[in-house]
Amino acid sequence: MLDLSTVQLRRFAATWVGNKERYEGINVPKQSLIPLNEVAAEMLIHAMLKPFEKSEEFFYFHHEEDVSNHQIYQCCMSIFEDPETLNEQAGQLAQLLYEHMDTPKLLGGEFFVAHFEELLLQDEAVSAIGLWKVHNKTPFLKTERGGESTTLNVLEGIPTEKPELAALIFNLDIAEGYRICALDTVSKRGERSFWKDAYLRLRPIEDNYFNTRHYIGLSSEFIAQKMPHKFGLDRTDTIDMLNRSGDYFKDNEQFELDDFANTLFPEEEQREAFKQYRDEYVKAYAVPLDDQFDISNQAVKKESKVFKSVIKLDKNFHIYVHGRRDLIERGYDDDKGKKYYKVFFDDED
Repeated sequence: MLDLSTVQLRRFAATWVGNKERYEGINVPKQSLIPLNEVAAEMLIHAMLKPFEKSEEFFYFHHEEDVSNHQIYQCCMSIFEDPETLNEQAGQLAQLLYEHMDTPKLLGGEFFVAHFEELLLQDEAVSAIGLWKVHNKTPFLKTERGGESTTLNVLEGIPTEKPELAALIFNLDIAEGYRICALDTVSKRGERSFWKDAYLRLRPIEDNYFNTRHYIGLSSEFIAQKMPHKFGLDRTDTIDMLNRSGDYFKDNEQFELDDFANTLFPEEEQREAFKQYRDEYVKAYAVPLDDQFDISNQAVKKESKVFKSVIKLDKNFHIYVHGRRDLIERGYDDDKGKKYYKVFFDDED
């Protein structure tokens, strides 16, 4: 967990990076470092660091041969070794970003590089480098009072809420590729992130968050996609099993593969099929998964969408099922020539 109570923003550099496909270029001032007063520094600390305060998902820089060949890794190492080089390295980082701004949907905007000290990560004081790309400005109103009238102007400014693209590189785990948090609210869920995958080139750290997220994903895929065909589950059975899968991750502090399989799947054939699917998943995605680990509550919260239990009936009805499989029945009405669901309940709100 991140503690901002003692952090100091020591240096802050500002550049502008455009869209390469539209030949917008970049703007790197000869002196990109900006002097900050106390109020501005506090606002930037809040804007750049607050989104990572409760983050449990960490990454390393990745390079196919050796991480020491990673260009952004090299820039960060130079800054950590000599913070006075931030001005020079900010320009290099901006140029590297421009090389990846090569699709029409990527908008040009300010690119900031910051150097922090005394940032507490799990009670350990570390220095860190913040990268922050802004391309959507926030409009605001400004009044100017004159002697006889007041003028109202519409201006644009940099938002200080959750950033769209950001990264925080900690001066930890240097040999592995630095410990990193990253945020991308631009890319859609499931699609390749130009920020994380192309520019920063990150690989996830294989920790509790990593294991929790992947087991939630693979178990939901197995239940929703494999079990209906292999074991003849209907939609209500599938939803019931997804609910029980979600309950396991929400109610337990530790995941254990055999315990999860025994809790969720009543038949030995189902348990063996799940473990086989897990092994196929590990091989297909090249992700080593542990058989036992502490469940990450943040990963459960982030992946909770897979536990949504909705039965969609044509375009007329949605049935939300949160439990008690025995209180819903599925059938077919010969007179109407249509399928139906029968739901049993005590009270109606």
